[in-house]
Amino acid sequence: MRNYLTVFLIVAFQFGMAQEKNEAKNKNDIDATIYFGVNAHFQNNINLNKNLQASNVVLLDKNTAELVFGFNIFGKKYSSDFEFGFGENKSENSTTKNRIMNFTGRFRFHYNVLNKTNFAFTSGLSLAGSSSEVDLYTNNNTIDFNNLNPNTNDGLITVRNQMFYAGPSASLYFFKSKAYKFRLNVGYEFAFTNGRWKSDYANTSNSVNERNNNRFVLGLVF
Repeated sequence: MRNYLTVFLIVAFQFGMAQEKNEAKNKNDIDATIYFGVNAHFQNNINLNKNLQASNVVLLDKNTAELVFGFNIFGKKYSSDFEFGFGENKSENSTTKNRIMNFTGRFRFHYNVLNKTNFAFTSGLSLAGSSSEVDLYTNNNTIDFNNLNPNTNDGLITVRNQMFYAGPSASLYFFKSKAYKFRLNVGYEFAFTNGRWKSDYANTSNSVNERNNNRFVLGLVF
């Protein structure tokens, strides 16, 4: 009887230790996923538009969208993700056209305020860097391949800038333990750099900057 009791105690002890290890493992589990989605940027104004309006050129769209892909890490108390985004937008009027292309890298670090099996709410800080390129050109411009001398071909201006943003952000996770999980991201990003417009192809004068051009970001990823 004593032997059976000893064996029972040993088995119970081993089972208890295994349960504690499993519980500790579950508590420290980290979920790492790759995601895709779309972001929308809403800006109050674009300083370059003042100069475009003064020159009777079609204005840049203040509200733009971008496709994103990224990597998300979700732990017990904290979560973070890093994503890349690309967006392109075009506008035109009777005489001019423009095209703006945006490239964005964004990092979020959040505290998990609410963490349930199929739902979570997190909040924290977002850091982002954006590079924008703008092409301005006239409608119905013709390129003659028998005359490719740049001095005799007009009608195109290309400028670019870089911006750094930081601000508060929050995320809502839905069905986070399922295969069809999705997440809603919101944030307000403050512009911390001048974002001066410049050109790789020409000297510039009277340049414009996008200082204080903050933006609201709304995103949906899967």
